[in-house]
Order: sequence, then C-alpha cells, then structure tokens
Amino acid sequence: MKKTIFALSILTLVVLSPSCKSENKDQQGSTEQTSSTNTSGSANEEAPKNNDTPTLTVTAVPDSASLGKNKEALVRIKDIKIIELTDPDGNSKGRELAFKVELTNRTPIGGNTIGVNTSDFRLELDNGQKVAPSSRYVSAQPEETKTSDEDKFEIPVGAKPVGLSLFMDDTRASIKLEVK
Repeated sequence: MKKTIFALSILTLVVLSPSCKSENKDQQGSTEQTSSTNTSGSANEEAPKNNDTPTLTVTAVPDSASLGKNKEALVRIKDIKIIELTDPDGNSKGRELAFKVELTNRTPIGGNTIGVNTSDFRLELDNGQKVAPSSRYVSAQPEETKTSDEDKFEIPVGAKPVGLSLFMDDTRASIKLEVK
C-alpha cells in the first residue's frame, strides 16, 4: 500500500512540474510585454508641446496698498501674469491678466472680520478704458492673512495694462503695472 501511494505521488509530481514551469514562462513573457509597453508610453509623454502660449510677467509698483477708513486692510497683488489668447488659426483674441489677492487684516484680536471683493477693482488700460475682473471675495479674521484664488481681467486686442485701482470701504488705492 505504501509503495502505491509513493508511486502515485511521484507520478503526480512528474505530471505537475512541467505545467508549473510553463506558467512561469508565460508570466515572464507578459511582464516583458508590459514593461516594453510602459517604456514606449513614457517616450510619447516626453514629447515637447507645440501649443505653448506666450506668458508675460507683470510687476506691481507698489505691490501692496492700505485700504479701509482706518487703514485696517493691507491688500497685496501677487502672482501677476498675462497670457496671450489666440484662436485655433493663431489670430490674437486679446490677453488675460491673472492675479491673486493677499489680504491682511490689521485689526487687533477681538476686532471685526474684513473682506475685499475684487469685482470693485478696475484695470486701467493704455487706451483709457477701465475693465472689471471676474469676482472673488477674500475675507480675513483679525490679525490674519488670507490669499484668494486666481482672478482674471480680460484685456481687448491691442491694449496694454498700465494701472490697477483698488477700492474698499469708500477708500481707493492705485497701483502702477509694468509689463515685461
């Protein structure tokens, strides 16, 4: 009886061994195919883009202004850039000036929260036109600084920004813009 069980176990090992080896070879083949596919995919991702839009940098002078009846708000204009807008044919459709507002509440702790609505800002162009941005609202607790999401002005074709007027609580500040 022991000889029969021993013979059956050897027969099973002999039959199953070659089938396991073929599975390993198949797995190695599929691994090699996967790695070669990934390699060719990364080469396509590294190709340079031809649709880069020209971006101009803008400097605000000064970059901040005090607003409010008691000068309780320090408003700083940050991350200013101009992007050229074109249609698919390459014709200019104007420019877009993007910026962020950083608001610092100078009120001591225990004071009021203040807020600035960017829809009150006006971008002054070299042709005398004034443009309003899309609207963002930034508020800050006493002795706190907050930064807004990106806001944008649409600039018509041929115009160049020269200044930015900031308004809050019946006060106004002007900032000169220098395009580089």
